[in-house]
Amino acid sequence: MIPDPRARVAVMLAGLGVSIWINVVTLPADPGIVAPLALAVASLAWLALIAGTRGGHVAVVAAVMCAAGAVIAVTDTNGLIFTGVAASMAAVAFDPVAALVLSTVGPVAHCLAAIPHGPFPGRLLATAAVALAGLVAGASRREIDQRARRSTLVATERRRTELARAEAELAGERNRLGRELHDVLAHTLGALSIQLTVIDTLARNNAPREKLITQIELGHELVSTGLDEARQAVLALRGESAPLAAQLERLCEFHQAELEVDGGWHELEADTTLTLYRLVQEALTNAVRHAPGARVGARVGFGPRDVTVRVSNTRPAPGPDTPPTLRVSGGGFGLRGMRERVEQACGDLQAGPTPDGGWQVTARIPYRQANPGNRSDGSDR
Repeated sequence: MIPDPRARVAVMLAGLGVSIWINVVTLPADPGIVAPLALAVASLAWLALIAGTRGGHVAVVAAVMCAAGAVIAVTDTNGLIFTGVAASMAAVAFDPVAALVLSTVGPVAHCLAAIPHGPFPGRLLATAAVALAGLVAGASRREIDQRARRSTLVATERRRTELARAEAELAGERNRLGRELHDVLAHTLGALSIQLTVIDTLARNNAPREKLITQIELGHELVSTGLDEARQAVLALRGESAPLAAQLERLCEFHQAELEVDGGWHELEADTTLTLYRLVQEALTNAVRHAPGARVGARVGFGPRDVTVRVSNTRPAPGPDTPPTLRVSGGGFGLRGMRERVEQACGDLQAGPTPDGGWQVTARIPYRQANPGNRSDGSDR
């Protein structure tokens, strides 16, 4: 098959010219009217096929060309060129059964034209053989064309799949960046908001200057901690991370939370380390936000196949010494963001109240990527 349409038309025109020349040269000196007329009809039919006849007209034109070639064959066998070409084109354009029916027009027309000229059936065997050969050649070309179309469809579908995968990865990366932005800002700005509330309370109550300076210094420390967390987030996004032990110890110390470790510290991948750190960070921030003054604890357990994290707080004891609550929240994305992180790490998360009126967040993350486990539902705090 010639892919270039103009080259294909040029080749078919050249074939038509050669076929006409061969038949004109080999016709007898006195061929009568039937053979020249059939040659003209076959040539016009060939031109119609080259011109791009569509639909049911292709069947009519192919049948006419096949029959005209068979009629020429009564006088000279070179007319079978048109019969073979017509059978081949029919096999390309139609299914095998329809092409076979169209090709039988050639032998039938040959029989009808040969009856007045001599012993029956004349060159019927040659006509049938040429028509069959044209059918085989056309069927082979049809199969090649169909394979090429299937290959093109498969390649197109594969490309679409790759584009969809790339878009999904891009959306996932956007969600990941969004979670990092939320976690860094929500934790740092939330703690800073608490600190500013404390400073405002002290200033309104005419607290000593030393206490104000101390709280302002703590505010500066919060800003510095936030910048450090932003740097850690950038490192984690690049596949690097600081040791988890140091990060959690500093985080729990900042929130005055107890940290317990079961099984000894393990080296984890950067993504897993970041997930665990953000999980503890968000849970501690929620405890400060929703249960000010409550006792908070974090426990990390390294098992043989996975690591578990549990952050819990008791019911806050109301009283005048209870620290002020946070004026702004994280926008309702805290627990949902934690669940998304844990599910992305192929783990599961559970969160809910405890019997003593507190709150507990528990997560399990496998060391290696596996099929996601059971995922529990829950509402944001």
